[in-house]
Amino acid sequence: MKATLYEALGVPQFAPDEEVRAALRRLIRKYYAKTRDGQGNVEEALRFINHASRILSDPEHRQHYDKELAVTGEANTEQRISRFVSNVAGTVEQPGTATHDDDEVIEAADEKLLTAPVAAPEKTLHHPGLTERVASFGRSAMGQLALCLLFGAFIAAAIVFVTPADSVLVAKQVLVWLTLSLLVLSLIYGIVHGLSWVRRDRLPRIPALIPQTDLAILNWRREKSVFLGTDAPQEDASWIFQLRMAELERAKSGRTSEPRPWNRLAARLFDYAIWGLVLALLLSELHGAGVVGDEVAFWLGHPLLAPILITFSWIPIEALLIASLQQTPGKWLFGVYLQFSISNAYARRDVRAQLERALRRSFHVWWAGIACGFPLLAPVLIALAYEKVAQQGETKWDFAEDCLVTHSPPGILNTVTGVVGLAAMLWLYGVAWHEPMSESIVAAKRAVAGWTPSAPSLLRRGFQGNVGKIGSIDPGVARASASTSASDTGTVNDADTTALFADREARLALLRGEGPRMLRAGNWRRAAELCRAWSDLEFWNAEPWRCLGYSLQAQGFHQDAIAAFRRAAQYDPLDSSLDAAIDKSQRGIVVDFLNRYRR
Repeated sequence: MKATLYEALGVPQFAPDEEVRAALRRLIRKYYAKTRDGQGNVEEALRFINHASRILSDPEHRQHYDKELAVTGEANTEQRISRFVSNVAGTVEQPGTATHDDDEVIEAADEKLLTAPVAAPEKTLHHPGLTERVASFGRSAMGQLALCLLFGAFIAAAIVFVTPADSVLVAKQVLVWLTLSLLVLSLIYGIVHGLSWVRRDRLPRIPALIPQTDLAILNWRREKSVFLGTDAPQEDASWIFQLRMAELERAKSGRTSEPRPWNRLAARLFDYAIWGLVLALLLSELHGAGVVGDEVAFWLGHPLLAPILITFSWIPIEALLIASLQQTPGKWLFGVYLQFSISNAYARRDVRAQLERALRRSFHVWWAGIACGFPLLAPVLIALAYEKVAQQGETKWDFAEDCLVTHSPPGILNTVTGVVGLAAMLWLYGVAWHEPMSESIVAAKRAVAGWTPSAPSLLRRGFQGNVGKIGSIDPGVARASASTSASDTGTVNDADTTALFADREARLALLRGEGPRMLRAGNWRRAAELCRAWSDLEFWNAEPWRCLGYSLQAQGFHQDAIAAFRRAAQYDPLDSSLDAAIDKSQRGIVVDFLNRYRR
């Protein structure tokens, strides 16, 4: 019995269009990017795909093909001959055809019926997507080196601009945040992977039809079996030449259609990170020019809001790059290549159509792939997309926009540039976001403490408030407590405890008055001594740290001043003057370095 296109694809005859398109995409992924590895002629397979797509992707052609399948299933040959004579006898050019044997008459009938002008005349018989050349942007050695140097210089300049003077202290804090983030991401991926595995194991396995693709490709030109005995579909020499050149170029570049989700994720993260740096520089310039206020700049750069703005604004940029160059910086570095309309021979391929597909795909990725960039939900959807790619070879947005994703070896230079660039930009974002995150956590703690008045002593114990601190205890309460304790144990003298607290309160009162007074008087050395002692007694208060920072800054000890200002900012995050003081000390460090260099 002769095979059919449905049997070659492994789908039922009355399968919906989505299932047929999925089978065509699986077939294209199997043969499109394979090199000549001794497993068959890739060019012949792609020519078969061209004709299968031309018939099954068009409703009129598919309906006509199904009618011909019904003809081949009739009981005897005489009925098929009768149907042929009644349908196409008037169009047969040679009247002697009826004298041939039955097989030749059947083949001639099928050829006339399938090659009749059923489709619109403007539809092409060739599949342009199969002959599309591999993107050549940045393929030369000099272009590759220049682009990698450009990315490296831009990231290095951003590091120099962002890295604070007290980099060691900040590095410790950033390392803690990154470690916690890595643990959370690992936990999320483990949960998603476990749930996917359990769901896969519990789903009933429906036996699928076994595709007869290899046999059909081997015999379709000789027996014409899959196409119901038709003659070879029309092919011109130019299309075959383009097909061979595209295949040779893909084989030369080592392109493969095997799923590589880590390459895709790294490419997307690199694109988002580099675009975020561009937006950060733009925001810095607007803020410096007074166009954007302090409050607006703070919230635009907040780690909970900035990823949403970065990923959303990247949608049109990515669409333009893909429509024009078929590449983005991250995809170029990690060897990711996109091609649209790969299973539909009749799809429009003009610039406008490509741009619309790229926009829809980018928006689909933003909405369903990274949860609109919201940091608390994006890792979950990224893990789900990873499982989708690993199991089915493509994502929902690739299938929806008929996009084929292939990969090529990125090379040592591109790999080093991409990996080092991601690590460097991870450091940059860690430095920029660790303080706002700390302030947000402190504000959240204070909000929770204010919303829960039922157990204030338990809630405030671990917070940076005054409850539970030595200096916040009222002397009368302390004396009463000490008296009660002494009466219970008989080991503590009430007079000694009262004297101890009175001495401490007197010393604090002296330091609170003399420290700021010496600072205002310009006696910075004495002010530093008094404020340091004050901070030892009331280390949870921002005032002694602020006093110590200004006195050290006035003496030129900028490193210690920055550390003091940062401690003050921890206990009073709403004081915007501390940021200006830190910037002043950082500039002072640079000036001191330049002065020493000149001498």
